Amino acid sequence: MVVARRSAVELWGIAREMVRIPAALFMRVAEILGAWVLRGWLLLWPVLVAAWHLAGRGLRLAQRVVTPARAVVLVALLTAVALAGSQWADLRGITIGTNNYIGLEEIAPPPQVETQTVGSAHAWLGIPLAILAVIIVVGSARGRPKLARVLVAVGAAVVAISLFVDRPQGLDKGQLDIQYESVTATLLTGFWAQLVSGAVLILLAPLLIRTLSTAPAGANRRSGPKPARLRKPSFRGSKRPSRTAEAPQ
Repeated sequence: MVVARRSAVELWGIAREMVRIPAALFMRVAEILGAWVLRGWLLLWPVLVAAWHLAGRGLRLAQRVVTPARAVVLVALLTAVALAGSQWADLRGITIGTNNYIGLEEIAPPPQVETQTVGSAHAWLGIPLAILAVIIVVGSARGRPKLARVLVAVGAAVVAISLFVDRPQGLDKGQLDIQYESVTATLLTGFWAQLVSGAVLILLAPLLIRTLSTAPAGANRRSGPKPARLRKPSFRGSKRPSRTAEAPQ
């Protein structure tokens, strides 16, 4: 009986040590990791607070500076610049032997034997149209919002040139269709950039008129009628009050 009790006590001690040693190691590792996390958080927290305040200031500044009217004007100017830049882009590309490269376009595309820029297809008319669009947008932003109506005509001219001049010319294979087999003419990014620029100018015209014509609420309050001021009584030009009647003698 004594031997059995002593054996049970020894087994209990062994089991307790088997649990205590891994638990002590775990607590030591957790303590070290917790100290690292706390140190990193103490270093990171001021940076996060400063970034939060900086983002708030930037948002408040953007709310004051980036108004809807300025955003629309900026988009219109960028569209005019894109229209001018599209004139130097490729309008079309003509490839020969297309049927021999079916299934191999990604590995070995058919060679292009002829390319053409957008501006050369219509005597570079897109450049003066882009300059005219910039002048219209600037004039609208400087106090003449109804001038933006002319953007509709400019955008319509760009779309018409793209569809009725550049597209037929870009898809024309010319003599190559006779000299070679399976000739393909493809409209490239320059054509689509010019077409989209014209359509965007048409869409931006009413937005410019609406945003530039709408006065801010603060201006309306400042331009309202001023409160009347109290005037001091003036006796100029008025009759003096008559003296009281003399006392009877």
